[in-house]
Amino acid sequence: MQFSAARTRIAGLMAAVFVCMIGVASAESARKAASALPDRYRSKIVRISADNGAPDPPQWYFVSRATHSADGILSITVRNGKIVQQKTSLDLRVLLGDFTPINLSQVLVDSRGAYDIAKRYVAARNRKLGSASFLLDQKGEGASPIWSVWCYDPDTRYIGLMKVLASTGDVIFWE
Repeated sequence: MQFSAARTRIAGLMAAVFVCMIGVASAESARKAASALPDRYRSKIVRISADNGAPDPPQWYFVSRATHSADGILSITVRNGKIVQQKTSLDLRVLLGDFTPINLSQVLVDSRGAYDIAKRYVAARNRKLGSASFLLDQKGEGASPIWSVWCYDPDTRYIGLMKVLASTGDVIFWE
């Protein structure tokens, strides 16, 4: 009887480890997640965001001003390289604002690079980065896309906000 219970516990433990391995292996950078979007959405992305990146988050959120008027402004969620949700955006900031589509060809520093920069910045202040939340947007047609990276320690306490030029990796703001 004890052997059967131990075997059941081991099988359960192995299944939990396997699920964790799949979850870690399927996390992806912002650029990789964006490749899951159809061209008509990808070319009109105005915002990319995610939470709990260490360095890669479990899913990415995209807001796109689609090229077809029937599509309007869409909120799209990508997980494991696949679109898992697509709906009309109710974000008033995007509906009423003048958001410029992100020039993805200028994004030379992907989310993993922004995470690494944040990790070095936090370490220089004798702290440890546990996770980050990301936002990529572009404030005007000729502007450089900017990563906003909210940094958290391993206990999920807020450390600070960093802004990084996605074209060069230069830190332009730290609080």
